[in-house]
Amino acid sequence: MIANSYSDKHLAIMTPSATDPDGELTELWVFGYGSLTWNTCFPYTARVVGSVPGFSRRFWQANTVHRGTPDQPGRVATLVPDEKAVTWGVAYQLKGHGQVTRALQHLTIREGALGGYTTEAARFLPADESLSTRQVLVYLSTEENPLYLGHSTQQETAVAIAAAAGRCGHNAEYLFKLARFMRTSVPMVTDDYLFDLEAMVKSLLGQERAEELETSQTVADELSLTCRKDSVPMPCRFEYLPCRTVAECHRIDTRPASESG
Repeated sequence: MIANSYSDKHLAIMTPSATDPDGELTELWVFGYGSLTWNTCFPYTARVVGSVPGFSRRFWQANTVHRGTPDQPGRVATLVPDEKAVTWGVAYQLKGHGQVTRALQHLTIREGALGGYTTEAARFLPADESLSTRQVLVYLSTEENPLYLGHSTQQETAVAIAAAAGRCGHNAEYLFKLARFMRTSVPMVTDDYLFDLEAMVKSLLGQERAEELETSQTVADELSLTCRKDSVPMPCRFEYLPCRTVAECHRIDTRPASESG
């Protein structure tokens, strides 16, 4: 049963009616602050823009599958505890055993086995103040994760992003799409860290290449548009992933080359 295969953190964010008589999850909210803002690739019932207080978004997580390789790791977002900060993103409502199961299976591989993230429960504040505050599941990295880089300068991060590419496309696409999400979905918010990093990467790439990557459509984008319906076959969700089960993923060395061996 799904409920029994996840930690107390998952159970802590459920409403009293979020499990069925067999103890299986029937409702869950998941917060996305990186690629999940545009590339869900799992069915959901509702999509709500908002923020999670107490965290800063930083590109301090190496990625050797989706946006990089072991020899040329990319950089993707994670959340860093910061009492004075808030991070904006999207909360997805998963309703019904089918949606919950599909999403958690996908995220366990994409964010956990391949991305190196763990989960936490966090408080979500919708941008629409008429909506209720709620608890959400968040995927983030910790210092125990070999892919977690810790504090990196903007210049170091920008150089890595400008040079890396993985199964989902160029690393800069990830950054540019996240910046676009912020400008279009929460235009009242200025994310200095994100926008400064974007400007630095564009400068390194040059105008022509930056514009090409900023407007490109990747396999992941196309899957995200088609995988939101319950009728879409399960394999669709794994098409751009190199493994379909956690066991298969564990046989893939996701560590940067300097840490392998």
